[in-house]
Amino acid sequence: MNKAFCKEPDSNAPPRCPGCGAVGVVVAAETLAAHVALAESLAEPGSFCETDTCPVAYFDLFERTIPVAEAQGLFWPKDPTGPLCNCHGLTADDVDEAVVSGDLTRIRDVVRSSAAADAACGVRSGDGRPCAARVQRYFVRRRQELGG
Repeated sequence: MNKAFCKEPDSNAPPRCPGCGAVGVVVAAETLAAHVALAESLAEPGSFCETDTCPVAYFDLFERTIPVAEAQGLFWPKDPTGPLCNCHGLTADDVDEAVVSGDLTRIRDVVRSSAAADAACGVRSGDGRPCAARVQRYFVRRRQELGG
């Protein structure tokens, strides 16, 4: 194919999801391999699309994509049935229950342990980052909504 028809990636620009245009989060090869059967179908660096409603889970600078439906172990809300925290199995329902009951012990434990040096978030979490911020964000939102 003529090179004039090939799109060269701009290495200085942040990776943007071809599905929704949002800036993606660059993930390590180990994270990608843990969540995608054909991880080698994407060039490095692979990126994760954080947009909840976008059908793209991972993409590369050549705009090749892995849909959410073909990825495993993604977190809520990217996967509506997935946990908020893959490392500890904390779900949105667990947080809702804690907000209603007022017992925040498990949420505090998850947030604390996800920040530990030995946490496996880099591989288990689809975006390669600890779940603490995601859990806290969901908790605050649900506390306001449920009046807890």
